[in-house]
Amino acid sequence: MSTGPGAEQLVSRIAILGGAGALGSALAARLARAGHEIWIGSRDPQRARDFAAALSNDQPGARIHGDGLLACASQAEICILTVPYAAHAETLALVKDALAGKILIDATVPLKPPKVGTVQLPAAGSAAVEGQALLGPQVRVVSALQNIGAEKLAAGQAVDGDVLVAADDAEAAALVCGLLERIGLRAWHVGPLANSAAAEAMTSVLIQINRRYKRVQAGLRITGKAKAEADSAHAGSSGVEIHPIRGLPLFAAGDNLADALARGLIANGLAPEDGDVVVVAQKAFSKVEGRARTLSTVSLSPEGRDLARKTGKPQALSELILSESVEVMRVRENLVITRHRLGHVAANAGIDASNVGDQNGPETVLLWPADPDASAAALRGALQARFGVRLAVIMSDSLGRAWRTGTLGTAIGVAGMNPIRDRRGEVDLFGRELKVTLVAVADEIAAAASLVIGEAAEGVPAALVRGAVYQPAEDGAALHLVRPLEQDLFR
Repeated sequence: MSTGPGAEQLVSRIAILGGAGALGSALAARLARAGHEIWIGSRDPQRARDFAAALSNDQPGARIHGDGLLACASQAEICILTVPYAAHAETLALVKDALAGKILIDATVPLKPPKVGTVQLPAAGSAAVEGQALLGPQVRVVSALQNIGAEKLAAGQAVDGDVLVAADDAEAAALVCGLLERIGLRAWHVGPLANSAAAEAMTSVLIQINRRYKRVQAGLRITGKAKAEADSAHAGSSGVEIHPIRGLPLFAAGDNLADALARGLIANGLAPEDGDVVVVAQKAFSKVEGRARTLSTVSLSPEGRDLARKTGKPQALSELILSESVEVMRVRENLVITRHRLGHVAANAGIDASNVGDQNGPETVLLWPADPDASAAALRGALQARFGVRLAVIMSDSLGRAWRTGTLGTAIGVAGMNPIRDRRGEVDLFGRELKVTLVAVADEIAAAASLVIGEAAEGVPAALVRGAVYQPAEDGAALHLVRPLEQDLFR
């Protein structure tokens, strides 16, 4: 993937030559949402203006214009060519002078109907190489986007396929990779422009796969571990990134959590990769699963009233605490420590009233999900299906710790990973074998994510963690972190 400085540069004005077509319009919508000013170019200027106006109506505040091909190429800092191969040479000849000193992203595939399922590369080797020869050295041609379906782009979600970027200019390739990643695509610089032949030829191969196996817009996915990870199964992380997923809604019962997170990832310019961990605050899960309880509707029992008398807590809250607990462990004035029905030890059985409901409405509290591990697994399945990568999901909550002051982000639901990293049998720097080292890696990741997941008015209920070292596991569960009662030395 791209790592160069160009990935951080922001291109403001982008022209899409052929922008009224399926691929061009899908790119225009995504790029406009990312904050770019878009110029849609067409051989028919009025058609381009009408098309731009329609896109603008769908995206209030977006800067989308339409005009002729030459006018749009003149306005832009970077151009994307999405015309059919039959119009490739003619279009480039028309805008050649306007492209001087700029980058052209060439998405052209040399398909020749009716045999679009057969590779038919031009004599030059590829359409992109043809384009570079026609335009000359004053234009930096970058080949990309041949294997990404327009329907996938138009859907507005991250695409379950990778983009192969070929260019002779490394800086231009890095800039294009960065631009694509900002709109939710995963891009790889695959070498010189001549290698664009592989991506262009692959389009016909994918068409055959779609036909023969009844697939819908099959794509490419680059797999394999990073070399640093592959060199040693026990190597530490080369670095951890924590990205807040901002702009998520205030969730309510029945909301689609996976869909909101997917849209949030894309809006924040995050393209999930294999091994990433999505950490989501327990409150988000509980809200969409309808775990809110209005205290005025809770039926009371003698035990609930007794606990309220001992602690000074509201009777209805005390009743809910008992209903979520298998054991009341400690009771003080305004303090209840219980063993939750799932085994976790927590104050108030994990029940919380912060960031729940309108402060002017009836008093409402939030219970943990009925099965946090199952909730995490369901979210993981939905996100993996959406993004086409292997992920882990952690449901986190802030829990207190015995003999320590303050709360800490803690995993109460886990999917896709072993929550414990067993380092027994490894050796330390001096060759001594580790005998008892079990690392609660899910808790470590949850704690790290809590640095950006807000506990007060921040309104950031989720984060993407990249670079954490853990063991993938389909049967991973947070319950594995709960110490068995027979090992409790303080009972």
